[in-house]
Amino acid sequence: MLLDISTLYIMVALCSFVAGIVHLTAAVGGRFGSWANWWGGGHILLGASAVIPLARGLGIPMLIPVGNTVAVLSYAAIYIGMRRFADGRADIGIWIVVAAILAVPMLLWSDPAGMGGRIAYLNVVRSMFDVATVVVAIRIARRESLRTGWIVAVMFALTVPMFLSRAWLVLTGHIGTSPTGLQGGPAAWLAAGAVAFIMFRGFSLLTMDAERGERRLEMLAERDALTGAGNRTAFERTRGGWRGEGAVMMIDLDRFKALNDSRGHAVGDAALCIATRAAVASVPMTGRVFRWGGDEFVCVLPGTGAQEAAVIAEGIASRFGEGTSALLGTGAAATLSIGWTLGPLSDVEALIADADERMYADKRQGRASDTQRSVAESAPAAYLISQSQHG
Repeated sequence: MLLDISTLYIMVALCSFVAGIVHLTAAVGGRFGSWANWWGGGHILLGASAVIPLARGLGIPMLIPVGNTVAVLSYAAIYIGMRRFADGRADIGIWIVVAAILAVPMLLWSDPAGMGGRIAYLNVVRSMFDVATVVVAIRIARRESLRTGWIVAVMFALTVPMFLSRAWLVLTGHIGTSPTGLQGGPAAWLAAGAVAFIMFRGFSLLTMDAERGERRLEMLAERDALTGAGNRTAFERTRGGWRGEGAVMMIDLDRFKALNDSRGHAVGDAALCIATRAAVASVPMTGRVFRWGGDEFVCVLPGTGAQEAAVIAEGIASRFGEGTSALLGTGAAATLSIGWTLGPLSDVEALIADADERMYADKRQGRASDTQRSVAESAPAAYLISQSQHG
């Protein structure tokens, strides 16, 4: 069965132009960052490079070398767009230089007898940039937990063997050197497969951006704006996943109102952040911390026993004292009270109430300044979780 490669080129051009225009228009409107300019511009260049081979018969000087050069630059720009999507401040200077170096041979290599070599070279360059794009997409998927990142990685990964296979076939003389017209055999089907993925992935960063935005909204909805700890919305969403035994801890800053009144609310806010950071640095990945309200925090620690909880409580109190000492001055460190209990996490409300009673019992006994030690001696303390672990 023969395939019309010229039609495939037209399809690539149309889809690339549309993808490019959409991204560039959105970038002009301020919807996206600089990644959209590179991604959109790269697809405009890709569309142009797909149209140029169709005009071979017009006899325009340097048409094919220019088209091949544009093709190299298009793949480089698309890759740079992916890098900027991953990090808006990423240094792209080196990649611009690499793209220019790779494009120069295409511009100077105009001998008609070298058509096969140019086709092979271009396919190798394409595969190189696609591999680099896959690496960045996987990094984004892992770092931001984006499912669409894995989909994008797969779409770019599948074209790599297609491009390399076409390069090998043309170098070994298994296919002709004409890039257009009716063609059959493995090379034609490899071209068709590559075209399919190229058309679909033009809008792939839009789907990744949409999922990224959704993730950010979820984090904002479930995270305390001041401290970064989970809020009660996060608690309600998470509680269904807790199983088995564990520890629950209640943490409360001592004389917090007096601190606010004497030093100002900015210092009080700083103390709350120090408490969160102290707990973040003390607990393992399995725990969760929630700002319960005001200066109170609830920590839920699945699978945590008394001995481990005691060590964590001592670490939280110690780090909090060190942090507030730096904030308030030597000898003026603030203290906190910690109460905790053990039990089945399916009954977490009862455990919170029990931990709250233990915490206030310490306050009533006037031992707030010694809580760091007494908690570790009487009952397990708990986990706080880092901001990166929320959500």
